[in-house]
Amino acid sequence: MKIAIHQPEHFPYLGFFEKMKSVDLFVILDDVQFVKGNWHNRNRFINKNGEWEYFGVQVEKDAYKKRICDVKIVDGNWRKKVVKKIQQNFSIDMQKYYEGNSLLSTNIESIKWGMDKLNISTPLVYSSELNVDSKNTERIIDICKILKADTYLSGLGAKDYLQEELFTEIELEYFNKKITNFESVIAL
Repeated sequence: MKIAIHQPEHFPYLGFFEKMKSVDLFVILDDVQFVKGNWHNRNRFINKNGEWEYFGVQVEKDAYKKRICDVKIVDGNWRKKVVKKIQQNFSIDMQKYYEGNSLLSTNIESIKWGMDKLNISTPLVYSSELNVDSKNTERIIDICKILKADTYLSGLGAKDYLQEELFTEIELEYFNKKITNFESVIAL
């Protein structure tokens, strides 16, 4: 069985889904540190004027001190603004996707929306349900072992930090995405 592991981004880019479609099981790495300024709570699209425009989820103060699965969303006018921005640019009503109170549930809804639009049925598993305490490469390997994976499909960016020599029982493959631009699936 081939698996991939990825943090839950907000309306991920198309390469995220391309990688998801090429494995048997996709692990949502939700029990790692939220990173401010990352794609966890925001994304971007090219608007009707041909310019990049950001949209995202407003999270609680000090979210960067929490795991992604523990980050809460704050109330406010930002929800209406994001829904309106998407409606104006794509004629898609996304209101129900921004009604939740946690970042994880909102991101999972955005991921499932993309899976539906791209006809992807790859099963999802949450790392927070696996009770893995290890870190870094050992964490990846432990997740693979728990899920009985024989192959781990990694992104190319992980070449900078993965300890390849630790993959003795599990085959390590690197994913070469065919999607060349970093567009959110919402741009479909």
